[in-house]
Parts: sequence; structure tokens; C-alpha cells
Amino acid sequence: MYRDFPVKISRSERFKYGPVFGSHWHEEFQILYFEQGEALIHCNSHPYKLKPGNLMIINSNEIHYGETLCQHLVYYIIKVDLNFLLSSHIDFCQTNYITPLLQGLIRFQNHITHNDQLSDHIQQIVKEYRQQKTGCELAIKAHLYNILVLLLRHYQQELFKKTMHDRQQKNMHQLRTVLQYVDQHYNENITLNQLANLSNMSSQHFCRVFKNTTGKRPMDYINYLRINKAVTLLSTSDFNISEIAMAVGFDDSNYFSRLFKKYQNISPSAMRK
Repeated sequence: MYRDFPVKISRSERFKYGPVFGSHWHEEFQILYFEQGEALIHCNSHPYKLKPGNLMIINSNEIHYGETLCQHLVYYIIKVDLNFLLSSHIDFCQTNYITPLLQGLIRFQNHITHNDQLSDHIQQIVKEYRQQKTGCELAIKAHLYNILVLLLRHYQQELFKKTMHDRQQKNMHQLRTVLQYVDQHYNENITLNQLANLSNMSSQHFCRVFKNTTGKRPMDYINYLRINKAVTLLSTSDFNISEIAMAVGFDDSNYFSRLFKKYQNISPSAMRK
């Protein structure tokens, strides 16, 4: 599909336990469709276990991150710029549905476990995207409209009030710098005061906002990130366990091993085997 088409689809395959993607967010509306294996996706401060046939709806600007729970995971990522669905002139559909979606005032349930109609539309979109026959753009747009109708009828969350939406956007803006800093400096000694200062919040308020947004306390989130980095190093490097612990920011390899087992339900040495 040509580069500037507002719908992007990719197939992702993983053959090991560990992180699938790190913590991030984006303006685009996104659907994850799981074809094989199991994964744990964190979104909106909640963990969701995804199985074959399940969908994960990522609304605009929702922080999400995930990890595989199996040795062979296959899923599709469908990322949509909702401006694609706007009409050339303002009509009822646009004012009642598409514009509120673009403004973040309409949001959908994240985890959808069983809906054959949604799955069929997803599979048809993937098929059209792959084959690129004449009119595929129209077909994809038609299926997206059908998906939105099903989501609006069965999975719409309570409508956001403008004040609530503005508050969430403000929190997201304040946390972006913090999350970027943690991602770049996770192996260093990071203090709570440092992070609070980066967000221009008091320590107490920062902890509350961070927990509400990510589902984890700041230091728990840092340790979670460090452990995920360690999972990658276990499969891609020849470092021993102590060297990996040091590389991801732990001075005590015994503490690292205990924390690793807490997060991964397996010891680092057993995972390497």
C-alpha cells in the first residue's frame, strides 16, 4: 500500500518470552488482533491477557506496553488515522461520531474476547491490504466504518467530559518527558525526586498521576522496564547473570534474581536454558 495511506497494517511474530513492545502512546487509533499464542498487554493502567481471536483496542494517547507469554506469538497491528473517515462536508455522522472520536471524547473498551463479526472485518481488512486489488482502499474504509459501528454499539465506554479529557491530556503531556527519560536512563540511579521535578509536580502528586496512568508506582515501573531489558539480554548476549544485572541497573545480582523471578515467574538462569 502506498506510503501515505492512512491505515498501516503489520504482522508481528515473536519466538521467545519477554517484551513485545515498550511503553509508548500515539495519536492514531489502533487495533491489535491476536492470531496465535498468548500475550500480556498493559493499557490504561490495567493488564490484559490476550489469546487467539482476541482484540486489543488502543484509543488515542493511551500508554500501552506488552510482553509475550509463550514461545510463538503472532498478531496484527492495524493503526488508523481517523481523519481518513471524515467527510468532505460536515454531516450527522461526522458531528456525532467521528469528530468526538478524534477529540478523544468517545473511547472504547480495550480488551475484546469474543466477537466473530469484528474478527471477520479485521481479517477482511488484512486481506484487502495484502492483495491490493482495485478498490481496496474503499473496501478497507467500509470495513472500518462497520468496525466503528460494532464498537459504538457494544464496547463504548462512558462518554468523556471535556474537563476529564483535558485533565488526562495534561497528565499525559507531563508524563511524556518522564517516560522518555526512564527509557533512556533505566540503568542509572533514578530517584523519585528527579522524576517529580521532570514532571513539574510534587512527589506525592506525581506518584498518584503516574500510578493512575501506567498502573504501576514509579519505582515498580522502572524495575519492570529493567527486567524486560534483562530478558532481551539473556537471549541476545553472552553476559553472565551478574553482568546482566549490572547492565540493567542492579548492583546486587541476588536482588536482581529475586525480582526477575517475581516479574517473570522463572529465574534468569532457567530462562536462559
